[in-house]
Amino acid sequence: MFHIRDYVAAYKFNKSCTKLDAIRDAGLKAPADIDIFKDIPYGPKGSANLLDVYKPKGVTGKLPVLVSIHGGGYVYGDKELYSFYTMMLALSGFAVVNFNYSLCPKVKFPTITIETNEVMNWIYNNREEYGFDTDNIVMVGDSAGAQLVSQYACVWSNAEYSKVMEIQAPDIKIKAISLGCGFYKIDEIDKKSRDFERAYFDWNSSKYGEKVKVLDYIDSKYPPTFVFSCPGDFLLEYLDPMTKLLNERGVENVSKIYGDNETYHVFFLDIRSDLAHKANEEQIDFLKNHLG
Repeated sequence: MFHIRDYVAAYKFNKSCTKLDAIRDAGLKAPADIDIFKDIPYGPKGSANLLDVYKPKGVTGKLPVLVSIHGGGYVYGDKELYSFYTMMLALSGFAVVNFNYSLCPKVKFPTITIETNEVMNWIYNNREEYGFDTDNIVMVGDSAGAQLVSQYACVWSNAEYSKVMEIQAPDIKIKAISLGCGFYKIDEIDKKSRDFERAYFDWNSSKYGEKVKVLDYIDSKYPPTFVFSCPGDFLLEYLDPMTKLLNERGVENVSKIYGDNETYHVFFLDIRSDLAHKANEEQIDFLKNHLG
């Protein structure tokens, strides 16, 4: 169901973010020591279903895979805006998969999670060609991307939730995930979130029943999780409840808050920042420590 207010809210948010992201990334260039495979289709929806693969040059054999899900409130962002950040992650010894997904308000829940599974199937089916070690996959996401990572990890780790979502993950192993500046309780998204985020759930998340009760399905099989934020993050309130839940369910986790009140939402995407370097180094260390 389309509402004109959905498009107005999305347009305003996109305009603001585009300006800020252009300032953040001005002058950045792709590292010379990265192999780049661009614009590979993983699904049927044209430019919305393209992905890039980044690998360190000169590496032979299989590499652990890092899958990045970009943020943007479900309405904004693409792989190009995350290319410098994810190339930086690839330099740590990962084959990074950075992908586009269909954006709201043109699509509704759970389209993006279904497309994430299509990406995972593509990775599995192309593991030999690209040297993917599908027994060693990690995932990272920021903001709405963190919510999407947390949900896909539940699809992968909990057979009951997989049935609820009607999504069957391929034969991969997700060893750890990292959630930056995210929100997680989507069954209450109607109450607190912005218009364009609510629009992804068609303004009534309860209509999706058990599908939006993701946190109820987190159990001890959930991947080890790095959860982090900063004092100036407008989503900071979601960090402690998520950490508490992970502890209660017996999920290994590390929770971190970086910076001060002048440190804002998704600060770690500014890869020239010393604080971003520290946060990214620690999330990478956590992920690599859980690889086989």
